[in-house]
Amino acid sequence: MKKLILLSTILMSSSAFAAGYQLQEYTVTGLGRAMAGAGIMGDDYSAVAFNPAGMGFTQKSGVQAGLIAVDLRSHTKGKVSGPWGERKGRDNTHIFRLLPHLFGQYKLNDKATLGIGLYTPFGLATDYRNNWYATAQGQYSGITVVNLTPAISYKLTDMITLGVGANLQYTQAHLTGGTVDGGYTNMRADDTNVGYIVGLTFEPWKTTRFGVSYRSKVHHKLKGKDHGRAGSSFSFLAGKHKVHADITTPETVIFSAAQDLGDKWTISGTARWTRWSRFRDLDIYQSNYPLPGPMSHTHENWKDTWFYAVGADYKYCKNLTFRFGTAYDETSIKNSTDRTVRIPDERRIWASVGASYQKNNWQVDVGYAHLFVHRAMARATTGKGLGAVRSDVEYHTQSNILGIQFQYKF
Repeated sequence: MKKLILLSTILMSSSAFAAGYQLQEYTVTGLGRAMAGAGIMGDDYSAVAFNPAGMGFTQKSGVQAGLIAVDLRSHTKGKVSGPWGERKGRDNTHIFRLLPHLFGQYKLNDKATLGIGLYTPFGLATDYRNNWYATAQGQYSGITVVNLTPAISYKLTDMITLGVGANLQYTQAHLTGGTVDGGYTNMRADDTNVGYIVGLTFEPWKTTRFGVSYRSKVHHKLKGKDHGRAGSSFSFLAGKHKVHADITTPETVIFSAAQDLGDKWTISGTARWTRWSRFRDLDIYQSNYPLPGPMSHTHENWKDTWFYAVGADYKYCKNLTFRFGTAYDETSIKNSTDRTVRIPDERRIWASVGASYQKNNWQVDVGYAHLFVHRAMARATTGKGLGAVRSDVEYHTQSNILGIQFQYKF
C-alpha cells in the first residue's frame, strides 16, 4: 500500500490553489461547477473524498480516472533584509503540475455502497530561481499529501444515508533555501498516519439533496535528512544531517445542497470550513545545529477559512451536459506580516465551465477554471534575534486549471 502511495506522488504536487495548502482538484465534473455540490451530485465517483454518504446517489457501480493540469504564473518584486544588509529585485515564477486521481464504487445492494479513492487533498509548490533576492527565506518549498480512502455508505432510511471512511495519509515535505555566502539547505522528510471521514446526506424529495461531512485532522511527525552545503560561514550546514518537524493537516467540514429545476437544470452550492488556526508555528530541528532549539522557526499564525461555491448543470440532451460555476475562497493568512515567501497565500475568485458526454457505459468529463488571485504582500520575519530575516515582497498571481476525466459504469 505504501508503494502505491509513493508511486502516486510522482505527479501529485501543486501550488496552493485553495486556502493555505489545501487542494480540491480531484474531480473534473466538480471543477466545471467550481466544486459546488461537493459530494452529493451523484454524477461521478469522487464522493468518497468529499462526503462518503454521497456514494448512495450514484445509480451504478463504476470507476473513474482523471488528470488535472494546473498552470500558475506569479510576478514578484520587493526586498529582504537580514544580518548581511538588504537585497532587492524582481522575479517571475511559473509552476506547472499534473494532478491525477482514481476512484471506484461498488453497490453491494440497494442500501450499501463500497468506495475507494486515491487523491491529493493537500499540497503546494513554490519554486524560485537560484540565489534570488529572498533566497534566505526560501527557494523551493514542496508539500505533497496523498490520501488512500476506503469507505462505505449505508441508507438508514428512505431519506437519510450515512457514510464513513478511513484516510490513510502519506505526507512528504521538500524544502530548500540559500544563504548569501553561497551555502544552502536541502531538506526532505516524510511520514504516514491515519485519519477518518464521516458524512450524512438528506434527501427530503427526489429533486432536493443536502449533505454534511467532517474530515478529521491528521498529525504527522516528519523525519528525514538535510543535504546541505556551507558557504563562508554556517559550517553546521555542511554534510548530511537528520531533521524532523511536526505538521498537522487540518480538519474540514463541508455543507452542500443541490436542487433539480425540471428535467434540464440543477443548481448547487457548497460551503467548506477549514481549521487552519492549528498552524501556528513551523519549527524545523536539525541534529547538527549548534544552538538549542530549532534550526528554523517561522511564526505562521494562520486563521480558519471558508470556501463558498455556487454552480449549475444544464442537461442539453440525453448524452451531453454543460456546467458553470463560481466560488470565493478566503485566505488563511489575514495579515501581511504573517505571510512568507514559502506560502504567499491570498484570497481568490473562481470562474469555471465544464461539460460531460455519455455514451453507453462510458462518460468523458472536461472542466476549466480560472483563478483570480488578490495581490499578496509577504512581510513576515523568519528566524530570531541576530539571525532574523525580514521580507517585503509583492505578488501578482493568476492560475488556470484544466482537466479531463473518464468514467466507466457497470
